[in-house]
Amino acid sequence: MKNDSTSFFENNHFANSYVYDISISHVPAYFGLHWHHYIEIVLAQDNGIIYEVNGETFPLKPGDLLFIWPGELHAVSTTNKEHRLIMLQLDADFLEKRVDFQSVAYLFYQIRLLNQNNFPEIEKLRGFLTELRRLSLSGISFSELRGCVLLYQFFILLGENLSVPTETATPQKTGHSAQVHRQMIAACTWISSHCTEPVSLEEASKVAGFSRCHFSKLFRAYTGLSFTDFVTRERLHIAENLLKKPDLTITEVSLESGFNSISTFNRVFLKSKNVSPTDFRQMYLQSYQK
Repeated sequence: MKNDSTSFFENNHFANSYVYDISISHVPAYFGLHWHHYIEIVLAQDNGIIYEVNGETFPLKPGDLLFIWPGELHAVSTTNKEHRLIMLQLDADFLEKRVDFQSVAYLFYQIRLLNQNNFPEIEKLRGFLTELRRLSLSGISFSELRGCVLLYQFFILLGENLSVPTETATPQKTGHSAQVHRQMIAACTWISSHCTEPVSLEEASKVAGFSRCHFSKLFRAYTGLSFTDFVTRERLHIAENLLKKPDLTITEVSLESGFNSISTFNRVFLKSKNVSPTDFRQMYLQSYQK
């Protein structure tokens, strides 16, 4: 994929003030690096569509589902001509304000590319999106409410099968009891809510009720991340939202996100996003100056 220095923030307003928008899009030869604060889910209809997300390349095949989460820098290109895809764009609050989602959000955010090989029930997910698209064109009463029901069914099915696409552990996969699973979810929820503080592995292991060593192994099995990487990712998620506030300096964003120094924040942010916090903010602010 070509290198494009003109990155930007995509500011979308959904039609009819809905919490989502779904359409059949014709992908141009190249749509440059950008980010947005809503969830984007792509269902490829043709071969030849190539996405770049956070510096990683994903060539799509028909039927593939690609997930792009809020704040992730991405670009899209095609191999020769315009190609079609179904694109769902969803207000992140639709999920992030649900308590059930908050407790396992760290698992959802690891999902990137789904296909028949890593998600056997993908045909059901495709069906939900196809029906959502049909519903958006129907003009029937309560169409948004009906659409929200479909979206909840979509994410419930996805959540019930998280162990497949994320390669993380569930009680069935690890052989651990449902009680252990609940303890790990409780620990992850505690970490997420305290990540702006100087949290430690020892504290988290006490919340879970395990020894430090045992918890460290379980944590990586359940989340696919080390404790440090998990905390860093949660802090970056907070920083992304704070960077949208022009009255906060980069140093203030760094401290309020839980980083103990501006140099650490800049280094970690650049490694994760391939842009500096300053440039990331500028993409957002420029969208409101046009």
